[in-house]
Amino acid sequence: MTAETESEAEARAWDDVVRAWDDEARHRAYLDRQASLEGLAVAGRRYREVLDLRPLDPVALRWRDEVIRRATAAGLALLPREKPLPLRAPRWTRPAALVVVGILLALAFAAFLRVLQEWRAF
Repeated sequence: MTAETESEAEARAWDDVVRAWDDEARHRAYLDRQASLEGLAVAGRRYREVLDLRPLDPVALRWRDEVIRRATAAGLALLPREKPLPLRAPRWTRPAALVVVGILLALAFAAFLRVLQEWRAF
């Protein structure tokens, strides 16, 4: 099937949709034919053209949104899937945490000794 034949078939399918504008099955069948991102782009342009003429057309709004949903799903399906990297803290965090804890313990012990000396002074 050549590109010209594909575009003619798409144009005929769109004409069927336009003739039966309120028929949900026709819209669904039209979009089901447009499985690729390129096909969904064509369908999106078709619905946008209708919305340019009739901005509040509920049928065009609904199916334009469906085109966007399908294109988003198709685009996300093309993204490479990788395992997320395990969360690891930098190497310096454990020694730094030990130093901080050591300093806090030393300060707490010094404060304890000061309180103990003041208590003995009584």
